[in-house]
Amino acid sequence: MRQDDRAAEMTRQQHLTQYVCRARFARKGALSFIGHLDLMKVFERAIRRAELPILYTQGYNPRPMLVFALPLGVGIDTTGDYVDAAMAVPVNAEEFMAKVNPELPQDLEVLSCISIDEPKRSLMSVVTYAEYEIEAPGITEPALRLFARDEILMEKKNKKGKIVSTDIRPLMVKPFEDSTADKVHVLVSAGSVSNLRPDIFIRAVCIHEGYDPDKASEAVITRTALFGGEYPDIEGIEGLV
Repeated sequence: MRQDDRAAEMTRQQHLTQYVCRARFARKGALSFIGHLDLMKVFERAIRRAELPILYTQGYNPRPMLVFALPLGVGIDTTGDYVDAAMAVPVNAEEFMAKVNPELPQDLEVLSCISIDEPKRSLMSVVTYAEYEIEAPGITEPALRLFARDEILMEKKNKKGKIVSTDIRPLMVKPFEDSTADKVHVLVSAGSVSNLRPDIFIRAVCIHEGYDPDKASEAVITRTALFGGEYPDIEGIEGLV
């Protein structure tokens, strides 16, 4: 069966069982400046070219069934993000990596992969925390002072477009001890329930601790890990199914 015919057949069928390849990937450089939808299209093309038995959505415009753990903001590097690819039949994790990586552009790479039979939960639903490294001149000292505050009010637009004040302190979990003078390493809430974007954290350091906005604009942000569970009992999302 040709690839196009196989894709059409997948679209018509009702698949009761999914075999998922959960891939951990890294992106950097120019690829960090593409949006989430473009990143999804890059993976879709790579998997199609790899001729893997990906499942497709139902309907008039079938798309490969890919689920990302947490959308990446434009300009953010990552060494620890995940995507689930639903397969029609079991696919060996090593085979997935060997076939997909040659089809990905420079600065985007699958680092590891596991195979999951019949996952019980969506990948997006298990994410509760994210780990970031933020590198900028002298940022760590004011960032640590920010963690010492009991309340950190930041203005943001709500769903109705009104400006409201929100306390982001409950979303800031902890800094890590390996932070250096110019690189702060933090754990924050992330996911569909509560989410603190790193750019909001940096802006709070500027507003509340007087950090230089010009230096903040030079910040290099890297998401290094994603976790599930409730702090302090958290674990990596590789095997959370």
